[in-house]
Amino acid sequence: MSMGRKPYRRQSSFGGIIGLAFLILIGLVLFIQYILPLLLIGGAGYGVYKLATRKSSLQKANTAARLQDLKDSIGRCDRQLKLLENYLDEKDYTQYAVLANQVLPQLESIDKEAKELKNDMDLSIYKRIVKKAEDEKEDITAQLTKLHVTPSASPQTSDEKEIYKLAPEILETYRNIQADHRLVLEKLEKADNKAELEAIHDINMKRFDDILQGYLQIKRSPKDFYNADERLAQAKSALEKFDLDLDETLRKLNENQLSDFEISLRMMTQRDASKDDL
Repeated sequence: MSMGRKPYRRQSSFGGIIGLAFLILIGLVLFIQYILPLLLIGGAGYGVYKLATRKSSLQKANTAARLQDLKDSIGRCDRQLKLLENYLDEKDYTQYAVLANQVLPQLESIDKEAKELKNDMDLSIYKRIVKKAEDEKEDITAQLTKLHVTPSASPQTSDEKEIYKLAPEILETYRNIQADHRLVLEKLEKADNKAELEAIHDINMKRFDDILQGYLQIKRSPKDFYNADERLAQAKSALEKFDLDLDETLRKLNENQLSDFEISLRMMTQRDASKDDL
């Protein structure tokens, strides 16, 4: 009888193993099908949350830094604006012009940065900053116009830097003359009597330079010269007239270069008139 019960035990044990394996398989299928996706979604969601939180923290830190930089820029600009007022009170227009052209880009930068950070600051503060920047830009630009200084102009050469510092009121005239001078030299290269015309132009440019240097010398120390204001006014007028004379010289040179054009035009006009008569 004992020999007959042994196969029954082995079959029962094997069936239990199969059943356990089947349950494990079912559990694994359920885990893969339902639980694993939930874990993956949860993990991805947590990762996205951490990334968004980190990004948000970086954005807040960056915004805070930009607001502080804006505050510092406003403080520096306020000090320079007060210095500009002092220059006007002291009638030191040369220093005013130099500093004003440094302040204008700063005001533009403050205005732009404030507009970009509008949603990160109190609305009343934002409006006050923008209005102050725009009002100061208008006032400075108007004042520079009175001083005959183009707001966007900046000295390019050593001569321009000295004029910009001592006599910004003649800077535009000086630049016009230099531009015309270069054009005249180009035109003279094609002239038949080049040497003669160049000699005349050189004499005129020498006179211009004499007047310019005298003007700057008086501007450096007007108290050291008699009738300084009157002589400065005469010299400024002479420089402006020379600018106009160079314009006229260029027109004449251009007209001379059109001689072939005029001859051809007259011949074509006469030919067209002859055809009409036929």
